[in-house]
Amino acid sequence: MKKNVLILFSCLFVWINLTAQKPISFTKENDDYVILLSENKTVAEEKAASELQFFLEKIFERKYEIVSDLTFKGAHAISIGRNKLSEKLYRKYESQIRPDGFLIHTDGNHLFLMGNDTAKSNLYAVYHLLENYLGCSYTCPQHIHYEDLPDEVVLSIHDLENPSFQYRETLHLIPNMDQRYADWHKLHNRADFNRDWGLFVHTFQHLIPVDTYFAQHPEWFSEIRGQRVQDGQLCLSNPEVLEELCKNLEIRMKQEPNKRFWSVSQNDNESSCTCAHCRHLDSLYGGPTGTLIHFVNQVAARFPDKVISTLAYQQTRRPPQNIKPASNVNIMFCSIECQRQLPIADNPSDRSFQEDMNGWTKLTDNIFLWDYVVQFRNYMDPFPNLHVLQPNLQNFHKHGVPMIFEQGSGDNVTESYEWRTYLLAHLLWNVNIDVDSLRDRFMDAHYGENRSVFVKQYYDVMRQALKESKQVLNIYGYPINAKDGYLSPEKIKYYQSLFASAYKEIPTEECTSEERTMYDDRLRLLELSLDFAVLDLSMNDLTPDLSFFRKNEKGEKEVRPEMTALADRFVKDCKRLGVKRLDEIKYSPEQFKSNIDNYLSKSIRKNLSTGRKVTCSTEWSPIYDVGGPKALTDGNLGIMNYNYNWLGFWGHDMDVIIDLDSTQNINEISADFLFYPLSWIFAPKKVTCYISDNQVDWKEIEHQSYQNEESLAECKIISFVFSDLSQKGRYVRVKAESLLKNPAWHRGVGEPCWIFCDEVIVR
Repeated sequence: MKKNVLILFSCLFVWINLTAQKPISFTKENDDYVILLSENKTVAEEKAASELQFFLEKIFERKYEIVSDLTFKGAHAISIGRNKLSEKLYRKYESQIRPDGFLIHTDGNHLFLMGNDTAKSNLYAVYHLLENYLGCSYTCPQHIHYEDLPDEVVLSIHDLENPSFQYRETLHLIPNMDQRYADWHKLHNRADFNRDWGLFVHTFQHLIPVDTYFAQHPEWFSEIRGQRVQDGQLCLSNPEVLEELCKNLEIRMKQEPNKRFWSVSQNDNESSCTCAHCRHLDSLYGGPTGTLIHFVNQVAARFPDKVISTLAYQQTRRPPQNIKPASNVNIMFCSIECQRQLPIADNPSDRSFQEDMNGWTKLTDNIFLWDYVVQFRNYMDPFPNLHVLQPNLQNFHKHGVPMIFEQGSGDNVTESYEWRTYLLAHLLWNVNIDVDSLRDRFMDAHYGENRSVFVKQYYDVMRQALKESKQVLNIYGYPINAKDGYLSPEKIKYYQSLFASAYKEIPTEECTSEERTMYDDRLRLLELSLDFAVLDLSMNDLTPDLSFFRKNEKGEKEVRPEMTALADRFVKDCKRLGVKRLDEIKYSPEQFKSNIDNYLSKSIRKNLSTGRKVTCSTEWSPIYDVGGPKALTDGNLGIMNYNYNWLGFWGHDMDVIIDLDSTQNINEISADFLFYPLSWIFAPKKVTCYISDNQVDWKEIEHQSYQNEESLAECKIISFVFSDLSQKGRYVRVKAESLLKNPAWHRGVGEPCWIFCDEVIVR
């Protein structure tokens, strides 16, 4: 350690009273401090003392004894919680310390750490001391970074901390699943949630299950376009629904009597009931939200000792009229539609969200705000939304929102998840934190002082490119959306150079080989998101560098081996570093690689139809503009994004004819179709191939049928391959028979559905 004295008068987030505190000092060699607890200590106070003892031994290389206030006779103590030594000081500041808040104070002889008696407030005080005054940083699960401290550490502190939000949760971000990480950063996590919540969001489907009730009571479910639907909501004007739901809810409550919060909330779709009675309630209360509140208030009246939570989400986000939530009704207000390139308060496109938040906060202060902070369609897609997190949380705090839920990716890795979680945790505690200083500290600790400069530059350049492009950033985007902005070919080259420079640096001056591996893995995990973007963009064949192909000496298309090597390395490192899924459903790195292989296989094999004339006798949709039927023979193959290179048919079959210019030997005909029911996209129920020499006399070669699964959110490519044909002909006809309308199990039942085809390949 350095042979000098460090006096910390302030650090992050401190409120200082220079007349109250007096310095104390800790030394590695000879300080006589003990950890003091009340003789009547609580389990929570014991946990706080045990954690402090553990970390102080790590820092000062000596063990600090834990003693009782009944036996303490020494001159110096670290007092935790309320006891004989701290009682007078506690009484002085008791009224200023809010739930979860705490005071850290030095008086010249003692260090006081005291919470307001909530379960973890004393533990929060301990971790706050360690992080902000004793050089410890908890940047990711199971790893704490210790800064070098001088041999004598002098502390002069009066730090009274209260949280910006009463409830602070980053439930769906991996670090928060580590209990110590959650407690260290003063977050609520799954354990807290499970203690308090009986049911949580989208609960109509659990309280009135379709499988149990629909056959006998279709009138209990949403009426849409004149018919009752299975994948919708409940008929909230039906008194029988209220009675049955309350009966089922009461059964659950009796099974878990200690649970306080119970969600009675809409399913995850916008199919609110439109029967005459529900429409009448809508007219009285300003729309579906008012009808929902009318229903939930009745449930809340049955269970006055519980909190009944419901959703202000999508069609129910707008506040109701002529009705307000009951006092024991909690409103879970959701920001799913908001854009992320600008703070919500500064974005004209998000004005309606601001208006809705204003409306709800006038009706109730029992609001749980559900925010979304990752890219859900492509978890590993670079998602530069970090700059809006603080202003958005300041906006929510300004409106008096007491509870925040930041939705991430569950137990799945997303790009930048370590820094994003760390930043959110600190902002949820204090919305006015100095983010630049916090970032410097995190980056130095997590990536190493010598590498952090390159990582910070990576983030800064990406953020600036987003700003200059004026691109819309949302939680359901793709890399291709940013090809003219922060993921332009030029920017990608620059990012790659930053990573290359970072790898060349020794992370820290005194870095062991084991630590070097750890720092390399952290950098590689961040770099994986850039590799994902490169691979995804290259399947759109953007530039020579962002392409899987090159021309050989004969002018023929061939696969670039460095790109297949990149794909192989991406999948290998995803597995090694714990990246299991690439989206919020179940798209794995292995499936991504399989789609790449399929794309390459289709692209490099000779295709007799490429560039040939194609005609279509059925109606295709111009909504996704790919140039019409010629998209089926243009050589541009579709990937998992239906916005690009897929020809769509909405409520129609596909019936196309390709002219091969002359009679050809035909051994194989194939076509790929997209399956994504969440966006009303189904594979054809049947595909039939025909061959002709004159477009009059058609010979049916073969047909294949497909049974579309009842799998709403799954996205995949379905291949129809007709091989070993041994036929001759000039004209190839492919007819794909659509479902035409969404099936009975689908929330859009009765409405037209899509089929999407990317290319008809003839070999």
